[in-house]
Amino acid sequence: MTATSLVPSPAGEPARAHRSAAEIGRTAAGARALPPLEARRGLRLPPMADTVLPNGLRVIAARQPSTPMVELRMSVPFAGATFAHAATAEVLATVLFRRGRGKGAGRNAEMARHGVTLAAHRSSRWLQVSGSAPGHALDTLVGALADAVTEGSADEAEIEPVRERMVRQIALIRAQPQVVAQEALVAHCYGELPALQEVPFPAPVAAVTGAAVSALHHERLRPRDTVLVMVGDLDPEGAVESVAAATSSWGAGRPLPAPLPLPPLRAGRVALVPRADAVQSQIKLVRPAVARTDDRFAALSLATLVFGGYFSSRLVTNIREDKGLAYRAEAGFEDHLDRLMLTADADTATQATATAYQEIRAELGRLATVTPSAAEVDAAREYTVGMTMLTLASQAGFAGSVATAVCLGHEPERVTAFPDLLRGVTRDQVAQVAREFFDPDAFSGVIVGDAGRLASGLRAVGGVEIADAEVADGAAEA
Repeated sequence: MTATSLVPSPAGEPARAHRSAAEIGRTAAGARALPPLEARRGLRLPPMADTVLPNGLRVIAARQPSTPMVELRMSVPFAGATFAHAATAEVLATVLFRRGRGKGAGRNAEMARHGVTLAAHRSSRWLQVSGSAPGHALDTLVGALADAVTEGSADEAEIEPVRERMVRQIALIRAQPQVVAQEALVAHCYGELPALQEVPFPAPVAAVTGAAVSALHHERLRPRDTVLVMVGDLDPEGAVESVAAATSSWGAGRPLPAPLPLPPLRAGRVALVPRADAVQSQIKLVRPAVARTDDRFAALSLATLVFGGYFSSRLVTNIREDKGLAYRAEAGFEDHLDRLMLTADADTATQATATAYQEIRAELGRLATVTPSAAEVDAAREYTVGMTMLTLASQAGFAGSVATAVCLGHEPERVTAFPDLLRGVTRDQVAQVAREFFDPDAFSGVIVGDAGRLASGLRAVGGVEIADAEVADGAAEA
C-alpha cells in the first residue's frame, strides 16, 4: 500500500502521511472553531407498563432496548425488630438463589445455559433482588425468581456451610472502621435499635436454623407491598403477563407489621467513642432532614452538594484538598427507617481529628450564614443533573433508580422529573434551606477513635461529650 501525503512538506523534506494533533486543530485561516455544545435534552420515560397484580405485587416493566438485555430489581419490605431477625434475614438472602438439589439444580442449569443471574441482599429495611438476562431469556429469569420466592428456602444441609462461612465473614466486616462508626452513631442517637442494624452480630447468625429461615421466608417474603421492576429489551405488557403467570401461586400473606417509630433525636449531642489504638478517626454527624417528597428537597439536595456532596464541594476542597486533614470527606442523605437524615462524614488521621472536626463545623456555619454563589449552585446543579442522566442511560441504572423511587414513595416519573425540579431551584431557595438545615449546633453524631489521644484536642474545640476524659488522658500520657 502506498502512503499518500496528507500534509504539504517544506521543499527538500520527505512527504508525510500523518498529521499531528496541532496540525489537525488548525487550518490555513487559523485554529479550528470548537463546535457548539448540543442543548441538553429533557429526560422522558420509555414505554412502560405499571400494574398491581391480584396478590399485591407491583410490576413495572419499561422498554429500553439499548442492549439486548433485561435488568430486574425487586424490593421486599423486610424491616424487623430483633437482632435474630437481622441474622435470619441475612442467611435467607444468601441462600435464596443457591438451591443445589431437586428442582433448584435443574433451574440453576437452565439459568447457566441462558446467561441468567439472580442475587439477593438485605438492608435494615428491605430484602432486595437484582438480576439480568438476555432479552430472549426473560421467561427463564422470571421463572427462576418465581421458583425461589414461592417454593421456600434451602434445607439445613445447605444452610450449615453458608452459616459457618458467614460467621467468619461478619467478624471481619464488623471490625471495619466504617461499620464500627455507623453502629456507634445509631447507639448514640437512639440507644439499642436492632431495626437499624445493617450487619448482624455473629452469635445470632450462628444460631440460625433451617426452620427459622423457612419460617421467615413464608411469613415475610410476600408480594404485598413488594415492587418488581424490569427494564430492557422487552415488551412491557408481555413482561407483566409473564410475571403474573409465574407468580400466580405466590400468596399475598398477612399485612405487614406497622413501622417501628424512631425515638426522638436530641440535637447538638456529639460524643467521643473510644476505639483503643486506632490510627484513624471517623467523624459522623447527622440531623433530620425533610422527606424526599417535600417541596424543599430539591433545594436541600443542591445545598448538600455545595457543602460536601462531590469533588468540588466546600468541605472536600477545605479539609481534603487544601489542608490535607481527611482521607475522605462527604455529605449526603441517609435513611434511618422512615426518617431521612442529612449527614456529614470524614475519615481522618488521629492527630488531625480535632482540627478536621473544627473545620467541618466552620463549613457548616459558613453555608448557613453566607449565601452560596451562583457559580457554586450552578456547578452543583450541573453535576447532579449530569450524573442522573448518565445513570438513567443504562438499563441497570434506570431499573435501580425506578425501584428506589417507588420504594421511597414516589411514582416512576420521579426519576425523569427530578432533574427538572433541580433546574428550577433558585439561589435564594438554596440559601433558605442552608440557613434552616446547616446550623452546626443542630447536628448530633460521634467521633470514633483513640480517646486517649483525642480527648484533649476535642475538649479544646468544645461541644463534644467526653466520658472519663481524665482516665483517657492519663492512659495516653502513660
